[in-house]
Amino acid sequence: MASLLQQPVCEAVNALLNGKRQIRVLEAGCGSASQIQFKAAVQAVGIDISAEELEKNAAVQEKILGDIQDYTLPKDDFDVVVCWMVLEHLSRPKDALSNLFRAVKPGGIVVLGFPNLASIKGIVTKCTPFWFHTLFYRWMHYKSHHFPTYLRADILPDRLIRFAQDNGLSLAFCKLAEGGVAKRLRSRSGLADVAFSAINSAARLVSLGRWQTALLDECAVILQKRG
Repeated sequence: MASLLQQPVCEAVNALLNGKRQIRVLEAGCGSASQIQFKAAVQAVGIDISAEELEKNAAVQEKILGDIQDYTLPKDDFDVVVCWMVLEHLSRPKDALSNLFRAVKPGGIVVLGFPNLASIKGIVTKCTPFWFHTLFYRWMHYKSHHFPTYLRADILPDRLIRFAQDNGLSLAFCKLAEGGVAKRLRSRSGLADVAFSAINSAARLVSLGRWQTALLDECAVILQKRG
């Protein structure tokens, strides 16, 4: 499922790379495909817990079967680390983030895409069991394989950014968007569209406008390691 965030993230990443001709990239939780398109020549390393998904990924030259929460990655080794829609599936996302932060070079960047827990979709996903998620995606006619979701509070955008700053990284880019799943659901069901709009209005009212919208269920962050 493509994300509306991918194009602006790609543009921001390539701008931050400042014309580098060759980069070493870690695709963390890479699955079967890479999400970010680079202008530079890429030496890509992929790590994933699924041997089957790794085997399908033709974009990485080196493949590691391992868990990014535990696997010892080389220190200060990568120009770019990408972890796209993976953190929500981890029981210990802070351990994974610490590992990724350690692996990126000083001056290098970490690209993260993850669901926004502080959204209607995020809250519903957090509060419902995996079998419900499986049935929902089947009803929506999505054919991709789905994994259990933890959606720990540690990956709330503000908390994640503070954690990164405490670990020597600076925020270079942050953007929220409504994901394709919610948009497709609202287009298919008038009742769902009305319900989403009503919940969003109620959330803004209760928070006295501080919660600007509960519809933005995806977040992308680019962090740069201080050098």
